[in-house]
Amino acid sequence: MEKGYVAMWKTRSKLLFTAGALISGFALIQMGMYAGQHVFGWKLNYNVFQICRSLLQHYGIGYMVDALSGLVFVTFAIAGGEAVRQCMATRAAFRRLHRMRDLSLTEALGERYRELGTDRIWVIDYAKPAAFTMGLWKPRIVLSSALLSVLDKHEEEAVIYHEAYHMKHYDPLKTWLLQVCAKQLFYLPVLRHITNHYKTAREILADNEAIHRAGSPVGIGSALLKLLSMTPANTRLVNSAACSSFAETSINYRISRILDPQQEPVIQMPWRSIMFSSYVLVMLTLMFALALI
Repeated sequence: MEKGYVAMWKTRSKLLFTAGALISGFALIQMGMYAGQHVFGWKLNYNVFQICRSLLQHYGIGYMVDALSGLVFVTFAIAGGEAVRQCMATRAAFRRLHRMRDLSLTEALGERYRELGTDRIWVIDYAKPAAFTMGLWKPRIVLSSALLSVLDKHEEEAVIYHEAYHMKHYDPLKTWLLQVCAKQLFYLPVLRHITNHYKTAREILADNEAIHRAGSPVGIGSALLKLLSMTPANTRLVNSAACSSFAETSINYRISRILDPQQEPVIQMPWRSIMFSSYVLVMLTLMFALALI
């Protein structure tokens, strides 16, 4: 694939993650300041949520103050719950997968792909196809014996190099962070669309890496077509643990891009979500400005 298209997807990926981080960061920092002022007695001025509270009290709609405080509480409760749940789910999934390892195949692949690092590829004894990268802080590539049995050498290399890209760039962690922000800031629906587009961009970039390392799109394309006709089992294996799966995101679009790498991506802008999310952020900003007048 041409370097220009790879650079385009890298730029798009960075912009999507940055946009999600900035939107989420603005809201969460303000909420943190608001919560700190009322829980710990911090003396902070010009906090958006504190300004909202003051304006609501000034106009005699104090019941909305409780709603605002409830919104802040629910947001942080969701974040805390998701963090705990994810840590427990990841730990449980790794324990289960560790017991399922096929030691001989794991050792053979580890030796074949030594450049990826020690103990970074696990092959599990499982009767259904599975290929994913899992782990927040030390991600590992997990492949099932059933998948390896249907892939030839070139397809195997493509799948492993695809997952190695996710592993190298900590994609399970980054995607999970965006997903948590989209869930806890549910009143900013644009975050959900940002997350979905980001996941697609990361898969395209991982495919590009596999094509570059293998020297041909044949392996990755053939592997995707094979998995398209099979039932992936990743969800059952990892439950709710964060992972980047080889064949669960935009698989048809990825195949069409491999067949025609110069096609222009068709992006449907979620205008309603963008407008609603912008309205929420603008209202908070206006309240901030009113307090300074």
